Amino acid sequence: MTPHLDSMNFQQIATLFGCLFLIGSAEVVAGPMMSFMGAHFNVPSSAIAYLPAAYGLTYGAIALLAGPLSDRFGRKRPLQLGLLGFAALSALMPAAPTLTVAIALSALTGLCAAVIQPNALSLVADLSSTDKIGQRIGHVFIGLMLAFVLTPALAGRLADTTGWESAYYALSALALVAIFAVSICFESKALINTKSLSSLSAFFSVHKGALTTPGVRWRLSASYLWLGWVAGFGAVVAEVASRKLNIPPTQAGLFAGFFGLMVITGNLSNGALQRLLGESALPITAIASSIGILLFLLPLHSPEQLASAGAIWAFGYGCAGPLHHARLSALSDSYRGTVNSYHASLLNLGIFSVSALLGTLAQLATLSTFCTTVGCVALAGSALLWRKNC
Repeated sequence: MTPHLDSMNFQQIATLFGCLFLIGSAEVVAGPMMSFMGAHFNVPSSAIAYLPAAYGLTYGAIALLAGPLSDRFGRKRPLQLGLLGFAALSALMPAAPTLTVAIALSALTGLCAAVIQPNALSLVADLSSTDKIGQRIGHVFIGLMLAFVLTPALAGRLADTTGWESAYYALSALALVAIFAVSICFESKALINTKSLSSLSAFFSVHKGALTTPGVRWRLSASYLWLGWVAGFGAVVAEVASRKLNIPPTQAGLFAGFFGLMVITGNLSNGALQRLLGESALPITAIASSIGILLFLLPLHSPEQLASAGAIWAFGYGCAGPLHHARLSALSDSYRGTVNSYHASLLNLGIFSVSALLGTLAQLATLSTFCTTVGCVALAGSALLWRKNC
């Protein structure tokens, strides 16, 4: 991998921070508003889980196309187009006449997010020196983590006061601000991979090059089996808390916000833990996040007990997530966008899997069955990280 100069400034970091905040918000905004949205669409509240499921499924499919194209044609314009679509679709969500239409809009929003995230994270690595990629990705990832703090709490509050629709209007407005920031903070320029993508065979050769990068396959397996399922639990944790303690949307949103704060704490602590534990920091904190999900199986009867159990999941997730992504992003300059696209795809397929599982099991099984399934899959993925020391 060829070293390159560090040229990233604070304004660029803040802009990409905001982009990740938006796509994280879209994953969790419906969580504390499920009962309101269910009543609006005349469906069970658990059926609203199909919104983040559709978001994650489309995200996972389209991201595989966005990465190779960005490696050839640049990051800025696709990022702008993704944000524009995100803004328009968020504004349309309140006008959806049925849940089916809302699911379709959520799926299209996932398409836009699939363009936003790989390009945003690739810009971090493009503009950072090799020794600062992990640190910068950690800074930008706080935007994603902050979405788990602010968005559920604010969405729950808005649902109780001005209506759930206002949460989507707010996301639309923030996306428009992000488009303006991207326009003034980044230049349009040619990127690292000069291989032509004019033919289908050349396009697939980029995928082949990314997948044959040493170490990438095991890390990408963990992107789905561990990180995707752990992040998916975060997308529906407000509903889990609501059903576990029988609490209203505002309080469920505050719970999700607290867990998001613990995610940020883990994000800010990963550097110190890595210095203390070395290469073992990633698998240890990944296993902790998986065990934290299984702790929701305990007979938790008070907010304090639920907060204590969930904090282990959230802290481990916040610490290990950026460490995992930083190692992936540093594997290749030439195929960075494509590797990031695979990571984003598998991560969001995990979110889809968890959200769809909740929507399906809600009518067929208990909450304990859901938490057991999610926790065991995540634990298997984290064990993979330990085995390969990824």
